[in-house]
Amino acid sequence: MVILDYLRALLFDWRKKRAISEARRSADLYRKKFLVLVYQGRPVCVSMQGVKQLIRQKRFPGLTAEKARQIAIYEATPKPSRTCS
Repeated sequence: MVILDYLRALLFDWRKKRAISEARRSADLYRKKFLVLVYQGRPVCVSMQGVKQLIRQKRFPGLTAEKARQIAIYEATPKPSRTCS
């Protein structure tokens, strides 16, 4: 039982690291804010616009965009763009 719990935690951490790196890359590429949320027991990377759309589709009942930001595992914002001068 202990080994099974350890393997589940290990898998969750691995998925969390992948979702965080995906959020960082996507935030820099698409210039949007991305959140890492736990959805159905798994960490997933979703843009803020995606969160708002999922709330409208009733996929996240009782959740607001601000509350999603508060409970997010990670919030990736785009790095400031460098200007050529």
